[in-house]
Amino acid sequence: MQPEPQQNEPRSEQPLALALALAPALSTGATLLHARTFGTMVRAWLVVSRSLIVFFTIFPMWLGYAFLFVRQHRFGADIPAERWKALHTRFAPRFYRLAVRMRGGLIKVGQIISTRVDILPVEWTSTLSGLQDRVDPLPWGELLPYVTNAYGRDPKSLFLEIDEHATAAASFGQVHRAITHDGTKVAIKIRYPDVDVLLAIDLAVMRFFMPLFGIFVPQMKLGSIQDEIGRALTTELDYEAEARFTEIVHENFEGSMLTDAGRIYIPRVVRELTRSNIICTTWFEGKKITDPTLLNDPRMDRRALLELVIEAWVKMMYVDGVFQSDPHPGNLLARIDAEGKPELCVVDFGQVKILTKAFHQKLMRSVMAFVTRDVESFTQSLIDLGLFDEKNATAMRPTVEKILERYASMSPEEIGKMDFTWLRTEVLGKIAELRGIVVPQDLVLYGRTFALLAGLTRAVDPTVDAFALARPHVMRAMLSGGPPEAPAT
Repeated sequence: MQPEPQQNEPRSEQPLALALALAPALSTGATLLHARTFGTMVRAWLVVSRSLIVFFTIFPMWLGYAFLFVRQHRFGADIPAERWKALHTRFAPRFYRLAVRMRGGLIKVGQIISTRVDILPVEWTSTLSGLQDRVDPLPWGELLPYVTNAYGRDPKSLFLEIDEHATAAASFGQVHRAITHDGTKVAIKIRYPDVDVLLAIDLAVMRFFMPLFGIFVPQMKLGSIQDEIGRALTTELDYEAEARFTEIVHENFEGSMLTDAGRIYIPRVVRELTRSNIICTTWFEGKKITDPTLLNDPRMDRRALLELVIEAWVKMMYVDGVFQSDPHPGNLLARIDAEGKPELCVVDFGQVKILTKAFHQKLMRSVMAFVTRDVESFTQSLIDLGLFDEKNATAMRPTVEKILERYASMSPEEIGKMDFTWLRTEVLGKIAELRGIVVPQDLVLYGRTFALLAGLTRAVDPTVDAFALARPHVMRAMLSGGPPEAPAT
């Protein structure tokens, strides 16, 4: 059983919270200069303490692996697989607990590296895949000065009403419900004041440790993976980019049958109330898609709800070429309309991926070669997708043949029962046989999106086969020509 995040741990890494906790110790006659100096000291202490905690948790893990690695590669010791597995089983939960405790970018790092099945052993990927980006929200009183500074005025002058209790909170920010003076219900997503410091610390520690762990896998290019992780996390902090992508996806759905029928909603960005660290969008009155009270409502058609999810992502990925790549339950809201039909709203476009027509065509060639069991074409398609170089084609061909033989040996009934779980098991098994293969991050995110959608399907209705549900929608969209040459960005 994987450890569960402790949701009630104090946010001790937040400098404002720490400053308030220590406020009684300050002299009542302290000047503003003294207060600012104290704030700077708290911020400095945050940097030092967080760095030390992270370092002295991860460094012993590296020593544990280094000890066995040196014995095996320098002194020729025969280290049994069980010994390595024991280390993985001990260290993966340790990093999990560290991420939950420290939050900030560490949870995001854990979520991203949990998808790197080409690098990490299954003990790590399975444990870290359970990381949930949920934290206790900051009190409104601590955020108010930050929000006031962002708007340049008291937010009460901009909103008729603001709910001081957050409706959602994650590592980088939290959401509050509000009503504008014209009566429009909106969601205000506020980035935490010190999250940039936390992320900078975590990325600095990662830059230090990545080369050290790279010693154990010299054939892997961990530097490029480090760059991808850093780029993904800093992008998620870019609220201006998130607002822009929200607008793009909203416009892509405008005028579509799904939107006109009132079945799928993409929030509209309220530009006049959006800033570099605050995003204001229209409000959708719904519940998290996995909320038991929603799913257990006798009017809820779970299969119809999942059809909406599939249709939304097929349109984003294969028609528009711009898709939200983090479809976990917290980013999908749902409700039942007056006619008893489900309605869906997709939120949070902090993680967005562009699927170009060129990439779409590569995928099509790969799928066609796989279905026709053409070894040469399938091998070339994997090279085109960046899984390995042309020079490794000969060495990879036997593995490619095994994959196609496995598919060829399946009966029609078995093929009909293929699902994401089967595919994932097959892919992980084959990747484990390879050496020097690093799956491109674009392909990782693409696969992760499908994995999250499959998991979401099981959570909403375990009796529905996500693969069978998606197959006709995906094939229809892919055969229609795919996304445009240059999707809107």
